[in-house]
Amino acid sequence: MEKLLAQIIGILAIITITISVHFKKKNHMMLVQSLAHLFYCTQYILLGAYSAAYMDGVAIARNLIYYKFDETKTKIPIIFPILLCTIIIIIGYFNYDGLLSLIPIVITLAYTISATFKNPKIFKCTFGFCALIWLYYNYKCGAYVCIIGNVMEFSSTAIALIKERKRKKKYFF
Repeated sequence: MEKLLAQIIGILAIITITISVHFKKKNHMMLVQSLAHLFYCTQYILLGAYSAAYMDGVAIARNLIYYKFDETKTKIPIIFPILLCTIIIIIGYFNYDGLLSLIPIVITLAYTISATFKNPKIFKCTFGFCALIWLYYNYKCGAYVCIIGNVMEFSSTAIALIKERKRKKKYFF
């Protein structure tokens, strides 16, 4: 029953995260992604994939902190990404359970660093690349519904980036 519930929660996460990349402003993307990470965190707990669950917890905190800075149009002080990366590494160290457990840690580090930049394109590119890496992790830990979601995330991100590129080309002529 828990595995079925985990897959249903995974569907909610997929829908939420896929929608998030279509927001133009990074702070809106991050707020919606916080909700998606809450769903993912719950799913990974039900599947016993604790490394990913902890990293989703950190992602929620990171997104809410960064959201506040973006909302007030304040530059994110360098201490926050450093502190978050340190927390990620410490949690990762205590939850190390083989090479597979490193995947959520590396991905969360990449998200944390890319979210520091004001340009949402950097965050979107990282998001798309990491979706491909999540494919393998989700397969190995049994989050099968999320594999479909990872393909959707990658595709949705690619579409959003292409639309942005086309929109910007219109203004050059």
